[in-house]
Amino acid sequence: MSNNVVRYNNGFDTVPLRNFTPIEMNIFWSICSKMKRKGTQEVTFSFETFKELAHYDRREKDKFYTSMKNISEKLGTLTYKFEDENIFEQLWLFQRFVVRKEEETVTIQASDRFEFILNSIGSNFTRFELENMTQLSSGYVKELYRQLMSHRDINKRSGAWFVKIEDFRFVLDIPPSYRMSDINRQIFKQAEKEFLAKDKYGHQVFQKFRVEKVKAHKGNKIGSLRIYFKEVDNLPHITFHDWTQEENN
Repeated sequence: MSNNVVRYNNGFDTVPLRNFTPIEMNIFWSICSKMKRKGTQEVTFSFETFKELAHYDRREKDKFYTSMKNISEKLGTLTYKFEDENIFEQLWLFQRFVVRKEEETVTIQASDRFEFILNSIGSNFTRFELENMTQLSSGYVKELYRQLMSHRDINKRSGAWFVKIEDFRFVLDIPPSYRMSDINRQIFKQAEKEFLAKDKYGHQVFQKFRVEKVKAHKGNKIGSLRIYFKEVDNLPHITFHDWTQEENN
């Protein structure tokens, strides 16, 4: 297992990754893992860096270049909004995102006003292992996973998310046309399958995952959800360095 970690201020949990495909989510979170604690300095990465982190298996340069362009365009819609009685402010995560096709590089710079999301963590942060995120295939399950990680007790390696159904729909960007039966099938059943599945190393994201539906005070509709989870204490998969392949100095 990789030890790459994504960590950001909890304020970003209210920003859904609207219209991002699952592979674009993998690349986006790979970017966040590399940009944490970089302040507002410009940083240049090779395409290969994010291909490896995101488990991007297409080797064509044009395909990845197009993926990075799509992400750049979607980042333009990815904003954090603050509003009170007197002020409305909208912030963008990155002020520079330059994709160079021939050089196969990406230059990224966090926004001056929004860089606190990746840098000013304090005690109010969400943290998760990038490998877990890239292991999940469904976009809804990826979004559910990061929301659950913001409600994790790090010491107990477990947690619970109590959320109103309308808030759940918003943060996962669920279409209004989705009924509860659709949410059960497309999100909860798929989440249970992916969270509890073991990879080739025997690693799984969660040991336990359970959803309770709480009815509203009036009527028969679901008013809120209680989602419980417990992580697995996985030993990391270690790749040993083959020192016999090193050149003699």
